[in-house]
Amino acid sequence: MAVLEKIRVKLGILITVLIAVALLSFIIDPQTLSSTAQRFSSDNKVGVLDGKSISYSDFYQEVEYFTRLTELMGQSSNSEEVQKTIRNAAWQSLLDKHLFQPMIADAGIVVGDEEMLDLTQGANISPVVANQQMFQDANGTFSREALVSFVQAIPTDATGQYEMYWHSVENSVYTDRLYNKYASLIDASNVYNKVEQRRMMVDNNVISSVDFVLSPMGFERDSTIKVTTQEVKDYYNARKELFTRPATRNIEYVLYEVVPSEEDIEMQTEAFNALYAEFAVADNPKNFIALNSDRKWDPYYYTEEQLESEPHFKAIAFGKNAPAVSEISSGENQLAAARLSDIKIMADSAKVWYAPFPLENEAEADELLAKALKMKEPSGEFSEMGWITQDVFSYTGMEGFEKALEPATGKAYKIKNTTANAYFVVYVAERTKAQKRAQLATFVKNIIPSEETYRDFQMKATDLADRSDGDYDNFAQIVREEQLPVIPVSGLLETTERIGVVDNARSVVHWAFDRKTKSGEVSDVISVDNKYYFVVAVTALYKEGMIPLSDIQQDITYTLTAEKQIAKMASTIGEQIEGCTTMEQVAEVLGTTVSHQDGITFGTTLQQLDPKFIGAVTSAQPGIICGPVAGDIGVYVFQVIDRQTGTFYTEGDVQKALSRKSAYQTQLLQQVMSEIVEIKDNRARFF
Repeated sequence: MAVLEKIRVKLGILITVLIAVALLSFIIDPQTLSSTAQRFSSDNKVGVLDGKSISYSDFYQEVEYFTRLTELMGQSSNSEEVQKTIRNAAWQSLLDKHLFQPMIADAGIVVGDEEMLDLTQGANISPVVANQQMFQDANGTFSREALVSFVQAIPTDATGQYEMYWHSVENSVYTDRLYNKYASLIDASNVYNKVEQRRMMVDNNVISSVDFVLSPMGFERDSTIKVTTQEVKDYYNARKELFTRPATRNIEYVLYEVVPSEEDIEMQTEAFNALYAEFAVADNPKNFIALNSDRKWDPYYYTEEQLESEPHFKAIAFGKNAPAVSEISSGENQLAAARLSDIKIMADSAKVWYAPFPLENEAEADELLAKALKMKEPSGEFSEMGWITQDVFSYTGMEGFEKALEPATGKAYKIKNTTANAYFVVYVAERTKAQKRAQLATFVKNIIPSEETYRDFQMKATDLADRSDGDYDNFAQIVREEQLPVIPVSGLLETTERIGVVDNARSVVHWAFDRKTKSGEVSDVISVDNKYYFVVAVTALYKEGMIPLSDIQQDITYTLTAEKQIAKMASTIGEQIEGCTTMEQVAEVLGTTVSHQDGITFGTTLQQLDPKFIGAVTSAQPGIICGPVAGDIGVYVFQVIDRQTGTFYTEGDVQKALSRKSAYQTQLLQQVMSEIVEIKDNRARFF
């Protein structure tokens, strides 16, 4: 039972949140799948994985699991950011189960029961297990004893939390091992012959120094250059794979952001002034703040330097003849005042070790405390917490640990921690320099729009929507006549979350991508976060698939014109420099100067130079004026002035380069796997 209680204590102080799938080495960003996520055949389909439909209930079960796991590890799952992380973990889990793991199994790769036992409890412990704080000793190294104790305690835990935690660890071990095996198989398949390796050495062991002149292509276009319709068609047909797009929408919207009126500001300022007088004389400022402030009690102790940006607050904490309460500080729709609550001499940080004890074992805690007071360094009975600051413990509810920052507590002390339901003996191994710090009681009130102000903004938005009557022509006429600030958005994706200044604009996106919404349609009022009112018009609707030639004809024409213009420039420059025998003469004729570049090799591309130029340099004879060469940004004329051949690039360098290439290929493993099967990610239609 003692072991079980100790494990509970340790679980209670875990800071790092474990989500099993997040431990994988290879993670697919859902954004990379968005281009294939647009075709939707059933309202209940969250996605399709290699022909298998994933229903909303399937997905929701995974979400529920990761939600419970998150909460088990002590993190709230209420925020949208955490929910997004959970949904991504759930989706990754489904990808693993229904797509990637079966593909790996088809390659003959398995992780057997005996292998799993060896990795989780045997002689070859997986790094996934060894890196868990739960299974480490005071030195941060893997402890088999801690692992065994935990596994033995699982059947005695009636809550099922330990079993759930262990299941997540096992799942992470299994997945990690499976992918590592597959990655090893891929790596072993990378065979490079001797000819290829010698070619790499030759390419990198011939180094050129070159003088050159670059005539860049300007922004002006040559009106004599013509591009035919057939040339555009041929370019388009030869590169069709480049001209695909996800489903998008072009929209225009008018946004009504609800902000306090002048009347709201005046009334609420008067109300704050009345409460300010009470705050100045309140016997218990902490209780006053709990009842009246829009900001919770701040337990932090500030240095004088940290309050430089708040001179009113700094004055009451560190000023001479400081007043009892600060002047009122006003910010954007916010009023604030402060009183000095406490002064302490504290360090910035401390290196802390700890030993937990169940409440019934207080005598054992006292015994260790007595020993610790005589220790020069912590014994093996302590576990290392590491360097802590106020930021770690001021807001966690782990009361008592912050005392480690106060030199007056000495090297060791005992605390009763109600959060973990345990006693802790804390050993302070080291502290930074202590200095004076002030705790402030800060009274804050946000100036918010009144109900009347909300109604005014809503009525304005409703008036625009009603008069538009769902028709874009009406909408455009009204915004033009009344000079309303209309905002256009091109290429809106179904996965878009932020529109303009509004972070959580998913309701707008859902309307724009609704099957019933047509091009030229105007929305009713769309409310977001009870602060923003949108009236939205869809001006264009594009389906997933090939971009029609008509939509990109102008872009292709521009590209072809540029290619022809550079080719024409090269021809003209060739005629102009005919007869030139030095690079200086070339520069004079072209009205520019000679540039120089060292270290050019065929195997290494210098980012500031065109690949076409580099290729020409490495194949040119030294001492001869070469060119013109039509590059990507202009036309080059050059002369190789020096070339060295040696053994700068060795066989060892080749092997390192091949290893880096192999590692990069491994990183792309899941991306490549996802491209050879059907993946449809429709989560954006539900969340």
